Amino acid sequence: MKSPLPHRRMIALAVVVLTFITSTSGFSQSLGSADHSEFISDLESTPAPGVAQADKPNPRTKDTLARKPEPSSLAADIQWPEFLARHDMIWDRVPNRWEVAPYSGNGNVGFLFYQAENDAKNVISLFIGRHDYYDHRLPHDGNEMLWIYRSRLPLGHFELKCRGDIESVDLRLGLWNAELTGQVQTSQGTFAVHGLTHSQHDTVFFQTDARSSDESISISWHPETPIAPVKQTLDQGGGPQGKSWDAMRKAPYPLPPEPVLSTQGDRHFCLQGLHHQRGETTTGWQVTGSADAKQTLTASVHHSFPEHDSLERVQQNLSTSQRLLDSDDFHTSHRQWWHDYYPQSFLTLNDAEKEAFYWIQMYKFASATRGNGPIMDLMGPWYHRTFWPMVWGDLNVQLQYWTHLTANRLSVGESLPNAVDQYADNLAANAPKQWKDSASLAACFPQDMAAYGHVKTPDMLAWVLHDYWLHCQYAADHDRMRDNLFPILKKTVNGYLNFLKDRPAKSNDGEIHISNSWSPEYPGGRGQDINFTIALMRWSCQTLVDINNKHALNDPLLSQWQNVLDNLVDFQIDDNGMRIGKDIAFEKPHRHYSHLLAFYPLAVLTPETEDNRSLLRTSLDHWLNVSINSGIQVSAMPVTGYTATGAASMYAMLGDAERASHYLDFLIKHKNVSSTTMYAEGNPVIESPLSFATCVHDMLLQSWGGKIRVFPAVPDQWGDVAFRNLRTQGAFLVTAKKIKGATEFVSLSSEAGAPCVVQVDIPEPNIYINGNPSSAENVKQTEAGFYTVSLAAGDTATFTRQNLEDTDLSVSPIPISESDSNLFGLSKKTLRLPGHQYYFKD
Repeated sequence: MKSPLPHRRMIALAVVVLTFITSTSGFSQSLGSADHSEFISDLESTPAPGVAQADKPNPRTKDTLARKPEPSSLAADIQWPEFLARHDMIWDRVPNRWEVAPYSGNGNVGFLFYQAENDAKNVISLFIGRHDYYDHRLPHDGNEMLWIYRSRLPLGHFELKCRGDIESVDLRLGLWNAELTGQVQTSQGTFAVHGLTHSQHDTVFFQTDARSSDESISISWHPETPIAPVKQTLDQGGGPQGKSWDAMRKAPYPLPPEPVLSTQGDRHFCLQGLHHQRGETTTGWQVTGSADAKQTLTASVHHSFPEHDSLERVQQNLSTSQRLLDSDDFHTSHRQWWHDYYPQSFLTLNDAEKEAFYWIQMYKFASATRGNGPIMDLMGPWYHRTFWPMVWGDLNVQLQYWTHLTANRLSVGESLPNAVDQYADNLAANAPKQWKDSASLAACFPQDMAAYGHVKTPDMLAWVLHDYWLHCQYAADHDRMRDNLFPILKKTVNGYLNFLKDRPAKSNDGEIHISNSWSPEYPGGRGQDINFTIALMRWSCQTLVDINNKHALNDPLLSQWQNVLDNLVDFQIDDNGMRIGKDIAFEKPHRHYSHLLAFYPLAVLTPETEDNRSLLRTSLDHWLNVSINSGIQVSAMPVTGYTATGAASMYAMLGDAERASHYLDFLIKHKNVSSTTMYAEGNPVIESPLSFATCVHDMLLQSWGGKIRVFPAVPDQWGDVAFRNLRTQGAFLVTAKKIKGATEFVSLSSEAGAPCVVQVDIPEPNIYINGNPSSAENVKQTEAGFYTVSLAAGDTATFTRQNLEDTDLSVSPIPISESDSNLFGLSKKTLRLPGHQYYFKD
């Protein structure tokens, strides 16, 4: 550690650092450019965004919906409109399907804009979706039949019918304002379009302007029959065979009543009641202006259950939106939410394609979910006929809810933990009746999480609760962890204990064995001592012990949890690394990494010891080699988007930056990843692109095992990279910058006040606490090369390559060329992507 600066400089340094902490400056150097102009300006705090107001607050969740993150401090001279504009998505082809369409949403409702295959040539449509529009049918003969009785349902679309045939488009989805603008060219002329989903009110706004041409656009609503898409597939002879599937084929499925259309003044309503009046959805809309000039469609959708107030809620939304339009506050209020949202953190790479992909995920995430909204399923608010019409809890939902954590966007990602709080009673009811004080969850489930777990290990719930735990860890919300997470995790572990009691495994070795569980989706992946289950049991019991000890709860079950930790069977391994289970080697292609869960994301095993590091490397290489290179044929896709992102994050965990980067490229070049960064496997599954952002985070900043690692896996291509206010476990906000491969500085601010254990790649750094040179009392270096720094709430530690007063602490966008801008959408630039041709076939 270098000697600190003389005392006479402390005051000046304190001013510099405090300005850095509370203000927003940019990269003073335009990396990779001849322009090295410095940006020095007054810094301002940007308030964090609120939550959408369309739905009622969650009564089970204390005040989490009202809470906002601390105001973020970002560069006033980060010109956000210009920065994000370089990553706007562009269309110069007519979008023709879900995967390549412009998309807009606010976590509850949204739309896609495209000309569907069955549309006439003079028609293009707004496909409207409501994220929580699920069926609520009761079980049949005691069978839940979730796939058809509790399914996501289609809503309908607005048809825009032109005089002439549509020939081309020039569209732009602007990220900064979250608005779609542009023109549509027809054989009769051109009309302009402007569309958005209001960020805080469940209203879709779409405007057409044909004043400069001979065009005229009529708008009409076309509702769809709310029938479960899986039921349609089964009725048409598709779908798997087997007992449960055959039962669903034969199950009664009376259709709901026809929609009821009504008009009140210039407003129109379509009320769709569900079967047995168990829920209803109303779509309301009004069109003002002239079809051959300028006209505006405002539409709102609300789904109600068990209430029957959807019509009233839609009327209220339309009235609110009209007031905002009349006062010219509609667009201002919509934009303000997004303008508060983006600056909660900043990240720039000298890899324009990956930087663009990342920021589009930030847009997509906040479009797909909000803290008081529904759990993000595989589609978000954008409906597509699918065979997977629910929330998937054996990997998909977990990946989705990692994206916002390091990105410091906690409020928009609270929908999953809020749902766990709200539906804790349903989770308990999912457990077998003979299991007292237990909880469980099926692998797929509807929004209310009512999905019977059967007499099985409660693995899926445990993994969902790991996401809940992560949310608390990143927020340092120990009260919520104690009061909300602990009780439901305790019931989940009771489920494990009851399973072990009811279905004991025969053994004489004194260890606790698991007689039978499942490694998700591995062919033949059911058996004894499954690594997926072992990992989740260990994590669950250890977490209960940790919470109990931290809060001195003296729980009477503590000894049972410790007994599991002391005596649970070891992970099953062989020469190729982690097996699936005791009698199941990993030898078939498998898109999931469920057998590796102990390493990532649970960190029950970590690569901190040489043996574990070797085990992870061997297991990871073997998994990918078998899945990608073996040529073994399996029924499911052997390599999917999340295969690539899982690989990237685990290689980052090993510090292998180049392999991690390889798998980021692998994802972008996967044919199922569309040119708009959507992803489908025949059915939409939006988690893979979202988890791309997690991979980028994992390459720049990790915080597992109670330690922070800054720039742990930065590839050579990212010689210039910077970020500001990325978040770690323990509620530290981290800002750092590399130039030409060398780290200039790392700064960590503590929100909660806790010891900070951090690894930086600056040899013998200068270290400052709140601008003052550190001392041996508050900074210690471990043998492993980490620094332990004592920080109170509000304190900041800064590690620099040179003296603090000589360090450029600014962070701003790395310049890119015009050819590297606007790389996604559906245009001549997206021809480079396999997904462009796969979905559009130019």
